[in-house]
Amino acid sequence: MGVWNPFKGIFRSRTLANGTGPLMVLSGGKIQTQSSVDVNQAFKNSDVFTVVERISSDIAACRFNGQQYQALLDNPFHLMNPYAGWQEVLIQLLLNGNSYVVIHRDKQQKASWLEPVPSDDVSLTLQDNAADIVYHVHYTDERADKDYLSADVLHFKLVTPGMDVNQYTGVSPLMALVPELGIQDNSKKLTLTSLIHALAPTNIYTTPNAITEPGAKDKIREAFEKANTGDNAGRVMIMDAGAKLETIDVTPNVAKLLDNATFSQTQIAKAFGIPDSYLNGQGDQQSSIEMIRSLYQNALTMYIRPIESELSYKLGALVKLDVTSSIDVDHQNELNNIVSLSKANLLSPRQAFGLMLANDIMPGLTVEDSDIDLLNKKNTTKGGENANDNQNNQP
Repeated sequence: MGVWNPFKGIFRSRTLANGTGPLMVLSGGKIQTQSSVDVNQAFKNSDVFTVVERISSDIAACRFNGQQYQALLDNPFHLMNPYAGWQEVLIQLLLNGNSYVVIHRDKQQKASWLEPVPSDDVSLTLQDNAADIVYHVHYTDERADKDYLSADVLHFKLVTPGMDVNQYTGVSPLMALVPELGIQDNSKKLTLTSLIHALAPTNIYTTPNAITEPGAKDKIREAFEKANTGDNAGRVMIMDAGAKLETIDVTPNVAKLLDNATFSQTQIAKAFGIPDSYLNGQGDQQSSIEMIRSLYQNALTMYIRPIESELSYKLGALVKLDVTSSIDVDHQNELNNIVSLSKANLLSPRQAFGLMLANDIMPGLTVEDSDIDLLNKKNTTKGGENANDNQNNQP
């Protein structure tokens, strides 16, 4: 016979982390570094700002393909254009690891418009038996606070570690950068302090005799500056007998402190998964522009997938983002792919022209049936190689 458990069947809801808490690194029971992952703190670091601004801008410029929700995705926000709204969502996602968007529905319970909510204004509660997640939204305007079930909130999240309070929430790449950001901040402070002390004073004037009278040194300094600045600047300097003038140079050790920034830049780019050339402007000198762009485009997929997956899951329709519409702004890469496929006879002339027209690769291009017939005729009479050459030269 088993022992009766009075607590069996009793479950309590619990609060989940919303992703805006401070990140800390502990060593030996002591806090070594602390950094808050919010917009104001992270944007004070120029390297983090560059990465976040670049990634959020490029993804916000992607074209959405949402089937029956295409109209909603083309104009989803009130008071904000789609680009600005999605960039706000992405910035919150990159800095906090989580981003929240309320789905407002019409009378037929169909999604009518979306409203981004700052992560600081959202609290999460896991219901009994993990039945659902309740999102408590604190509105900063005249609206009262409101609770939403998970079906009415787009909860975009990055890496979900699945540990304790982070089981249903994500973490920001800044989690892996707390030590590096601390090193970089301290390095900048040390460099600035060293530069200030190294440049002040810039000159030393030595008098031939010791001066002990109060105010005498100030009088000598003022007299010397008056005699050698202003209208007298650049003229012959007259020194007292035995007096010496020395100029203090910045010690080479101070310049070495600036090298510490390179390490932090590389680590920041590594944590966000993008080529470090986007930060320091150098990177691998052997890498071509196409290779760097390809690496960057692949890196963006780790941030695009959470957007696509959450939209498809909550809207009930497949949603895809076309990253080429943002990265390949001049359509050069897409045009090169079409040319390569045409030369390999994997695309017919009609298919190649159709892709160019559908994607507006060459604005103003018009193709008539007579153009296709002429190109096919040349392909038949002159052979595949000349046909491809003529296709490349086709206006």
